[in-house]
Amino acid sequence: MSLTSLPLEADSRAFRAACGLAEAGFRSIVIEGRRSEQRFWGDAVEVVSLGPVSVGTRSPLRRAASSLRDGQFGAIGEAALYAAFRGYDWWRHRPPQSIAFPDADLYYLHSFEMHRLVALRAARLGARIVYDAHDFYRGIDPPERQRSFDRNRLRPFFNRLEHRLVAEADAVITVSDGVATLMEAAFGRRPVVIRNCHDVRFDQPGRSDLRQAIGLTAEDCLAVVVGNCKPGMAVMAACDAMALLPERFHLAFVGRGYEEVAGEIGRHPAAHRLHLGHCVAPNRVVPFIAAADLGLVLYESYSENYRYALPNGFFQVVAAGLPVIRGRLPEIEAAVGGREVGVCLDVIEAAGLAAAIARGAEEAARLWPAVATLAHELRWEREAVRLRRLVESVCDEHEASAPALAPAGK
Repeated sequence: MSLTSLPLEADSRAFRAACGLAEAGFRSIVIEGRRSEQRFWGDAVEVVSLGPVSVGTRSPLRRAASSLRDGQFGAIGEAALYAAFRGYDWWRHRPPQSIAFPDADLYYLHSFEMHRLVALRAARLGARIVYDAHDFYRGIDPPERQRSFDRNRLRPFFNRLEHRLVAEADAVITVSDGVATLMEAAFGRRPVVIRNCHDVRFDQPGRSDLRQAIGLTAEDCLAVVVGNCKPGMAVMAACDAMALLPERFHLAFVGRGYEEVAGEIGRHPAAHRLHLGHCVAPNRVVPFIAAADLGLVLYESYSENYRYALPNGFFQVVAAGLPVIRGRLPEIEAAVGGREVGVCLDVIEAAGLAAAIARGAEEAARLWPAVATLAHELRWEREAVRLRRLVESVCDEHEASAPALAPAGK
């Protein structure tokens, strides 16, 4: 059983891992924190939702909570918010009563908060627990950039939850060697690295691709950023770069979370060439973006976590065959392995990024063979073999002391 706090459609890593477990012979069930808007997973996995579809609105209550998080009402306000948060957190992560929550032999957690949903049940059943950390969470935002409440109350609480899970899990996994090193220093335990490589076997083209959805012609040059909006991404620098390029250049963002910057982008001088609101299921991302000309990977060394980022968006851009314009980050460059697949920038700023986009568009035909070679090398099938071996090893270690039901088909 896999558990993610997100809708499965917003967690492509959870989807790939669940499919990998199904391929290994397990009955693969995913518990998603929010209901996905569309059913895209076919018969490979079963999906159970803990909550409704997220509407993403900012209610007056959320705005009030935001003020408290900023410390506008001092320590008393933070204490009141923390009490309210702990009540909501308990309600959200209590063992579910209203849905069928089956027993499992293996609980695969993509969110440390959800450990509490299964900890007692796993102990009673003698089930195994695998923790897959998608980020070095305590290092996502530098302390000086965290909101007062988050720094003083929220982050310490989350750190305790994650520390407990890392200590109790039968195996810990993460996305890159750099993040593994950070986690080893923080927890005294080094995770196994399973990279976010793309799996083309599950790709399903939609009714239209990104170029068609925007309404561009073959003469237009389309660059795409793939991934949910995060603080470590140079989103506005990319928008500023578009303003320095000719009118035929367009930039699209494929992912969620851009509501926070939508207003600023809407007022931007290049707003008519900046395209938001494109979200597709994980198995449709690569076919959707393949008609673009370039892929931008905008992560910067914003924090410890982002310094060692190796995001889904990078692998999806490569799988789509797009030349990659990117900032210089060690894990991405290690994956590229010196191949000339685009343009690498020491600093992501508007003028340099605009020049790199223009150069990438001009040299795209020359770069395609190297991108194709890299795409063939960075395949999820290879990572899935390592994941399967890890899971089988964890199961074998517990077989004698905690006999469990055999996976379906075995």
